Amino acid sequence: MAILLSKGSTSTAAASQPATLPSDVANVPTGRAMWAMMAMMLGSNLLASFNQSLMNIALDQVATDFSVSLSVANWMVLGFTIVAATVITMAASLLKRFGIRKVMMFGYITSLVGSLLGFFAVNFPMMLAARLIQALTVGLFFPVVTSVILTISPAGKKGTMLAINSGVIGVGLAFAPMLAGMMLTYFGLRSLFLIPAVMSVVLIGLGTFFLHDIYKRQDRTIDALSVALSFLGLGAVIYGLNEISRDWLPSLIIMLVGVAIVALFAWRQFSIKTPLLNLAPLQHPKFVFGETLMMLGYMGSIYMSLLVPLYLEGTAGYTAFMAGCLLALPILCYAGSCFVGGRIEDKHGVWPLVPAGFLLLLVGFIGMEVTSSMLLTFAMMGCVALSYIGVGLVFPTLKAVDLGALPKEIYAHGSSIHSTLVQIAGSIGSALFVGIMSADADRLMATGATKAQAYAAGFSHTLYIDLGILAVAFIASIIFARLMRKKSN
Repeated sequence: MAILLSKGSTSTAAASQPATLPSDVANVPTGRAMWAMMAMMLGSNLLASFNQSLMNIALDQVATDFSVSLSVANWMVLGFTIVAATVITMAASLLKRFGIRKVMMFGYITSLVGSLLGFFAVNFPMMLAARLIQALTVGLFFPVVTSVILTISPAGKKGTMLAINSGVIGVGLAFAPMLAGMMLTYFGLRSLFLIPAVMSVVLIGLGTFFLHDIYKRQDRTIDALSVALSFLGLGAVIYGLNEISRDWLPSLIIMLVGVAIVALFAWRQFSIKTPLLNLAPLQHPKFVFGETLMMLGYMGSIYMSLLVPLYLEGTAGYTAFMAGCLLALPILCYAGSCFVGGRIEDKHGVWPLVPAGFLLLLVGFIGMEVTSSMLLTFAMMGCVALSYIGVGLVFPTLKAVDLGALPKEIYAHGSSIHSTLVQIAGSIGSALFVGIMSADADRLMATGATKAQAYAAGFSHTLYIDLGILAVAFIASIIFARLMRKKSN
């Protein structure tokens, strides 16, 4: 579809259009049309972030309502991220084949369908199916939105726009626990799905007017075997992690099988003519190093979004609504620091921004360990806020640097890889931490401990594990930032 330019946009075209365009771009909107489409992209990621974090505050309630363990309830998160990661590997190919309008509208519709199914769910399998359908939206939106922002952002503003995008996602992550907690506390578990349902309807209406196709269409095939390998491999790895603290030998075998399937998936991408996921960005060392750091840092973020609510509800005794309110301010700190980090990176680069961010993350986690063991809830949430500020300084910066290191022609593939790795890191963190905490809680309550005592012990155990991961990430971030500083000089 040809892109319609708003009146008065001609005078601003030179200032708002990127200096050079990738060869696969047909047209880029300018002026008001460009900013309207940018707003649609940000709104779409707001919906995606809300869908992704919808159940973070609700795992304890899911386990209670459906009489399942925390590790089983955690499949509301794990199943979601496995499907999202699989779809992300397809996103670049789908974008080329069908264009932005069809891909985004399909995402809005699947979000609506999944939300309605969740609202009417009468058992755990139905609600899990609803989450898997919602995951299609996240799998499509995160990489596609990033690719579009990189393409249409004005010259010299890519880092800032990516930071704003991360901030918008952060706002969604901040208000999702609070709104979800309010709905959960006063209206029940199924009511959570009403919020994304309304958001989906609004975006369907706006998308009719403000979405434009900007990429040249290509008749790309979708390799079904690659889709199956991606889903099975990730599923096996995540299942093994989720159960490894309960029955380690079978879980380890399943994990190794999953790793082998993922390796087969990667080999196939290099051996077929039209790969499902172009892995060419992995040939760029700067991109690989930065993405590895991102995954380590994101595991710290997923810890806070999943296990802090479990601590607040299971140990401190807060309702889901109060837990969501307590989480809102720290996550808003993340949103604000995303913008600050993007501005600093645009002007000064990654040194010392990235190491400073990881240091704040690490110090915050140390404070969480001390304050949580003393049941100092508000002091602990201050430490959570400090950690979220560190995450906000790190994520948009690494994302901008990593994708900026790639040729323009593979932006979309780099974005897909980035979003896939985010989902994988989230799945690993969720399976590892919630799986261990669930096993600890079940074991301790079976020996006579109260739920509060069992949750507190599991929280402390997993916190020590994440501290070790973040310590490694901090050391690696110093090496990365110094290398990037030397290359920029």
